Amino acid sequence: MQMTKKILRVTLLGGLFLVPFIAFIVPTAMYFPFIAGKGFAFRILVEILFGLYVMLAALDPEYRPRASKLTWSVLFFGGAILVADLLGVNVYKSLWSNYERMEGFVLILHLLMYYFVASSILNTKSRWMQFWNVSIIASVIMSLYGVLQLIGKFAINQGGTRVDATFGNAAYLSIYLVFHIFLCLYMLAGEVKESWHKWAYGLAALLETFILYFTATRGAILGLVGGLLLAGIILAWKERENKWVRQTAYGLIGAVAVLVIGMYSIRNTAYVAKSQVLSRFSTLSVSEFKTQGRYFVWPMALKGVAEHPIFGWGQENFNFVFNKNYNPAMFGQEEWFDRTHNVVLDWMVAGGIVGFAAYVSMFVALLYYIWRKESNFKLAEKAIFTGMIAAYIFHNMFVFDNLLTYILFFSLLAFVHSLSVRRELPAGKFYTETLSSDNARYSMMGVVAVLALAMVYFVNIPAIFANQTLIQAMTPQQTGGIEQNLALFKKVYAYNSFGSGEATEQLVQVTSQIASPNVKVSEDLKKQFYDFAKLKIEQKVSSSPHDARYLAFAGSFFNRFGQYDDAIKYLDRSIVESPKKLSLYFELGNSYIGKADYVKAFETFKKAYELNPNVLESKIIYAIGALYTKNAAVLKELAPQIDPNVIINDNRFLKAYVDIGDYNSVIAILNARIAKDPNNLQYQLSLASAYATIGQKQKAIDIIRAIIAKEPTFKAQGEEYIKQIQAGK
Repeated sequence: MQMTKKILRVTLLGGLFLVPFIAFIVPTAMYFPFIAGKGFAFRILVEILFGLYVMLAALDPEYRPRASKLTWSVLFFGGAILVADLLGVNVYKSLWSNYERMEGFVLILHLLMYYFVASSILNTKSRWMQFWNVSIIASVIMSLYGVLQLIGKFAINQGGTRVDATFGNAAYLSIYLVFHIFLCLYMLAGEVKESWHKWAYGLAALLETFILYFTATRGAILGLVGGLLLAGIILAWKERENKWVRQTAYGLIGAVAVLVIGMYSIRNTAYVAKSQVLSRFSTLSVSEFKTQGRYFVWPMALKGVAEHPIFGWGQENFNFVFNKNYNPAMFGQEEWFDRTHNVVLDWMVAGGIVGFAAYVSMFVALLYYIWRKESNFKLAEKAIFTGMIAAYIFHNMFVFDNLLTYILFFSLLAFVHSLSVRRELPAGKFYTETLSSDNARYSMMGVVAVLALAMVYFVNIPAIFANQTLIQAMTPQQTGGIEQNLALFKKVYAYNSFGSGEATEQLVQVTSQIASPNVKVSEDLKKQFYDFAKLKIEQKVSSSPHDARYLAFAGSFFNRFGQYDDAIKYLDRSIVESPKKLSLYFELGNSYIGKADYVKAFETFKKAYELNPNVLESKIIYAIGALYTKNAAVLKELAPQIDPNVIINDNRFLKAYVDIGDYNSVIAILNARIAKDPNNLQYQLSLASAYATIGQKQKAIDIIRAIIAKEPTFKAQGEEYIKQIQAGK
């Protein structure tokens, strides 16, 4: 069995050293490739490693987990969140999440498994130094990728100029870099003796700071500055023996002070205004904050916490809080927030007071083991880790965690645990008994292998296949055409995975697109798409009956196909779940217009206007409702508040005038459009149609003939139009 144990040990070490390279996984043939690809890779790797670890721990007591306050805090966190998720509003989503986030309790479970594997296998400082070095090497490669983005060799995935490397999000990359900058400093503060090692860590930290700057992520950059300042203050305050360290700390404090003062003094200069990075810092103010989503979302989150204070709403359920407490003043920003962009509020909503306390307990235990008297860390190392933790927390006060920050944080927890617990075997059967026979050992290994492989399959494989199939279903098919797309959508659902929710959104959109008369698809196939999309959106609403997003999605879908009574049924329910969201009233009003129930449409648009009368869209919609009901008083009130060009250019006004038969206004609008764009063929044809509708056939024919004179290629079509006009069609 010695050879078996050696193979298991080496394989586990190799697998753990693969973890830092998960950051580079971006499979192009996946839905949400930057998130889903990394998420599935981490889950599968951890499941395999945990299975191998259970085998090794069963064979060798040396690798069995040791108890510590850190371990208990990690278990407390996992247990508290599991209870919160099981008591949550949407249990399925709390457990499984979706492709966009790849979180839920499934991720928490894998982080717990990773913690036990890493803390037990990397059980010496030298092994951890090797692991951190591998992670730093990976971060340097990531930074070099960012350099190539800066010089245009690779595209910036999210667009713009903010470097995002293989994360697809500059904020995700930024905090990843902050972690590794502090890790480089930790290595420099440790027992590095070779001068080239010091140069390597120093240059790595400088490179990553350079790329961090070009992520233009204020929370991470300010977190780094604040973390370094905190580390410097700790060293200046506590260091009594090493004069050089104390002087370095004073220098660091001074450098941060100069940086802050310098930035403040040049904040209004042209140089700062032209810099896409520095300008983001120069605009930091309370007034800017009041324009951000966080300004509106955080109070909503507090209301949600007050409603479910003990165990919260469960993970991935903030959307229910957001919809219920939506502030109409934030109209025009993100319609469907699923995160508060604040780590405190995120965990308070997801896990309530208990879940948040469990989350905080991990930080408390971590700092306890770093700073306790028996700590194996030197003062400089303690200061650096404290600065790292502070930077991480500060960043998360304005954003939220992603897979790589979770991995780095749980790696840090495992690292501090490993260096803090006594490695000698404690008393007790758990650490002294081993399987007595080879048959028992091999049987155990076989059972564990089967369970691990079963977990790999059932947790990942159907969802991966569904993900890849969804991408194909959304992509035009060279062979099989649109009919093949429908077959692929059906195949996505056949996998019965957590990706079905996102598949429904895409199915509804594709169905709406091909319904257009301009799309050359048979009516039978369009009906097949419609019937299938209708079935799936109704199933989705049935499985999550209080989710305003899917209720609104259903209402919009039925509106698109003229099924106004069905649309009204779902939109009314969506408004019950989110009574202050303007867009829901807009969509509901359109349903009533479709039914020609103009009084109901006006009443609905009026409610939206009263929720936020300062929004231009509210004014426009309210005015359109007034047009349909010929409410002169409201039109007179709103006329000074709406630019005439809006009325000319917004097709909704044109449609309203057509629907109520006010062709004088239709003609006036079209003439105004033609004056601005005299070569627009569609405007001229619409004007001809308007004249023909009111019986002025000769004017309509004159317009068509003028078009033919300008565009000889239009002659055959134009003469056909003239015949139709003369025939009164």
